[in-house]
Amino acid sequence: MAPSDPPSSHTKPPTVRNVKHVVLGDLFFRTWYQSIYPEDLVSKDTDRLYVCRYCFRYSCDVDRYAKHSRLCAHRSTPPGNKIYEHGGYSVWELDGEDHKLYAQNLSLFAKLFLDHKSVFFEVASFLYYLLVFTDPADPENYHILGFFSKEKLSWDANNLACILVFPPYQRKQLGKLLMGVSYKLSDWERDTGLIGGPEKPLSEMGRRSYSRFWEERIVRYLLLRGTDATGDLEETAQQKQTPSKASRKRSSSEVMTVQDIGLATGMLAEDVITALKGLGLMEPISPSKRRKTKTNEETVDKETVVLRMSKVSDWANVHHLSLRDPVRDDGFLGRWAPENIYARDSTSGDEGDGDEEEEEEEEDE
Repeated sequence: MAPSDPPSSHTKPPTVRNVKHVVLGDLFFRTWYQSIYPEDLVSKDTDRLYVCRYCFRYSCDVDRYAKHSRLCAHRSTPPGNKIYEHGGYSVWELDGEDHKLYAQNLSLFAKLFLDHKSVFFEVASFLYYLLVFTDPADPENYHILGFFSKEKLSWDANNLACILVFPPYQRKQLGKLLMGVSYKLSDWERDTGLIGGPEKPLSEMGRRSYSRFWEERIVRYLLLRGTDATGDLEETAQQKQTPSKASRKRSSSEVMTVQDIGLATGMLAEDVITALKGLGLMEPISPSKRRKTKTNEETVDKETVVLRMSKVSDWANVHHLSLRDPVRDDGFLGRWAPENIYARDSTSGDEGDGDEEEEEEEEDE
């Protein structure tokens, strides 16, 4: 599911909501959809549900809620392991099997703001990634702003199953941060050649959110190709794009395949096509410019596109696109730190063969 916004005026709001409002820490806000909280704990017509902002434990009794909040085991730190940190924001990875009750409570809470979500209790096969903001003036005072989940083993190469930025924190570009982390992890896990994407079908709000994320991802790739993008890029695309007349003439249009763009951006071909259509870059290609794919001698027109770089630059200027990726490589920690990723990749061949031999010996025994 994509980051969820309030139902628009074009969307008929649901007529049945078992919980009307929630209190999350010191925040009070309206719910959007119904969740399947146990009826013996949450009645069918609850006006106000109190939810712990540290562990998402819930109660209809304000005194019980206040007592728990003071004693919650997660007051000082979220569960799981911190895998990313930059600019006050961090992402924590937790295993649904190791933190079953936490994941179940989080899923029940999330359903109040997601139109369709099916996993509430069978959480052991999922990983959860919490988006956390820590107050620099008070390092022990943190707020969970949202999360995404993904299956540990996805036959469809999904890099994300469900994603939500909680309503009070929406419209702050935080969904893009979560999506960016999911693609970065998917890229580093890509030892089978599979490229990940969100679980489909997407909701209408999810489709809009991901379409913009994909568009920005492709435009950023096209503008930064062949440049050193490792520095601190503060400029917008409008400030950065000042090519010479010769370079503009040389790169006024290019022919690329959807597969080329997908491999470079870590996106599925179908998602690349969605983004290119949104950008207005899916132009018919003349027979003289058709390219053959490396894996098929037949020409596939729909996989080959003409990219008008002036359109790319114009789109970036109009939308004030920052050339800086919303996710920083140097922000990843632990096993996801870049030095550990690259070291793992450089030694994976020999070590992998040895592990396979050991596994085969154990099975024979």
